[in-house]
Amino acid sequence: MDLSLSDSQILIRDSVRTFVQRHVHRAELVRQANVGEDWDPAWQAMFAEAGWTGALVPASCGGLELDPLSAALIFEELGRGAVPSPLLASSAIAVGLLLGCEETEPRNAALAGIADGTAIVIPALRRPASTWQGVASTATALVDGMLTGTKVFVPFAAAATHFLVTVADGLAIVPASAASVRPLGGFLQATHEVVFSGVPVGPILHPTVPLDDSLSVARLMLGAYQVGGMMEMLDMSVSHSNTRIQFGTPIGRFQRVQDHIIRLLNAMDAAKWAVYEAAWAWEADRNGIGRSYLACATAADSAIEAANAAHEVHAAIGSDPRYGLTLYTRISRSLYELLGAPSWQRRQMADALGW
Repeated sequence: MDLSLSDSQILIRDSVRTFVQRHVHRAELVRQANVGEDWDPAWQAMFAEAGWTGALVPASCGGLELDPLSAALIFEELGRGAVPSPLLASSAIAVGLLLGCEETEPRNAALAGIADGTAIVIPALRRPASTWQGVASTATALVDGMLTGTKVFVPFAAAATHFLVTVADGLAIVPASAASVRPLGGFLQATHEVVFSGVPVGPILHPTVPLDDSLSVARLMLGAYQVGGMMEMLDMSVSHSNTRIQFGTPIGRFQRVQDHIIRLLNAMDAAKWAVYEAAWAWEADRNGIGRSYLACATAADSAIEAANAAHEVHAAIGSDPRYGLTLYTRISRSLYELLGAPSWQRRQMADALGW
């Protein structure tokens, strides 16, 4: 198994890194978080021009149709920069769900809109007072072809042009203008409640594969985004340990500080190589679906561990929102159960691998 990057993959990674360096300054992200802004909508045109909105969309629908590892590098670098956007929800999760449905004109039109950046399709999945037991568990029944119900923990719902809603027979594409969106308070990032009240639903998109299977690549993109954040937290922690002086010496010389950095490094490495190996397995047809569950669960748990360790290194300054570490802490919490709790994903992995 060769997990080294090709020249084209290095080019993809470096192009995203350059975008982050030029357009996404940490001070601006701190300002956005302080005033309650979810993201900068001007980035959407840049994402589309670079092809990132269509990274996983088939070429027949105007996308780049990248292999999983190449696409993961886009999300890894965006995660390293803590770039908030609906790209993960629309161009990874929604695309995966759409590709799991039979090919129809509405499905292809949605994919084409995502690819060219004119559509931001946000999956509205979780129901109130429910636990994640797979995508099927999130379905809302239609009454006389009308959708009435509430979805919670919907990421970047305020940016949506359309919602992709799980209903009894499959998926429905609903214009965002037909829903009521309310931001949820607390520490989570760009998380909303979406309410549908008597919304007429057009043609239902019928799955051709289990929808949880169709999210295998999306799980890798989610994991990659978290890996990027862990990489940056590691860099921040090492830099701080080398420059923060206490008792006349850099704190990086203290064994307890070194312990925290090693915890962070181990967490990041576990998640990174789980994601990379799962991407290889998916491309090589070596049960990539089962491995995607492991990668996603490992990344979720590792992100929490890494953020906690980074705060141990930084102590008080790390909790100051102006410093920037809390951007990554918030992401680690916001994405933890986005596609299911790690415990549920590990059970799915065991089933997929026949254990």
